[in-house]
Amino acid sequence: MASLEEEELRIPGFLATADARVAQEFGVIALERVMTGKTGMRGFGKAAKVLQISVEEVEQGVASLTTVLARCVRYYLPRSQQLLLLADAGLQEVAREALADLLTERQEELYGEILSSVASYRNLNWRLDIQVASRSLQQQSRPSYLLALATSNGVKHMEADFSVLKEVCAQLEAALAESRSAYSRRFQRFNK
Repeated sequence: MASLEEEELRIPGFLATADARVAQEFGVIALERVMTGKTGMRGFGKAAKVLQISVEEVEQGVASLTTVLARCVRYYLPRSQQLLLLADAGLQEVAREALADLLTERQEELYGEILSSVASYRNLNWRLDIQVASRSLQQQSRPSYLLALATSNGVKHMEADFSVLKEVCAQLEAALAESRSAYSRRFQRFNK
């Protein structure tokens, strides 16, 4: 399970002790932030007046709740683990239940939104260009690779020389070796 670490943001006191209605309203705002990535503070002044706190505290509460709910969505946690994560954040039982209900209602939509925003590999076309003559390159050749990376979000054209591609290849091989390590396999098995 993905538990909150001590140094991560904790839910501020006003939100930790809030009733179900207030927690759900803040949850809707936090989930909209998760989906859109926008961090506007529209309406925070009114909420601060009603709750008799500062606008900064409201902003901190929404940011903390966004972090917690984003983790629930990112790991596609079942309801029982959502409740545990919300308890780790310091929320009371009533607020935890309200937020878990909200997440359960909208989890498929949120998960679909996250998956659709991630680009997936389609194809990679490449061409080796070698400049064999120029006024500045006498009796030297300068190779470069032209790449066309096709993803679900479109095609991106790039140019790279051999040393850059060699470094990228080394990093990809290291990442692949890391994914095959015992720790990574255990982590993947635990988060499925």
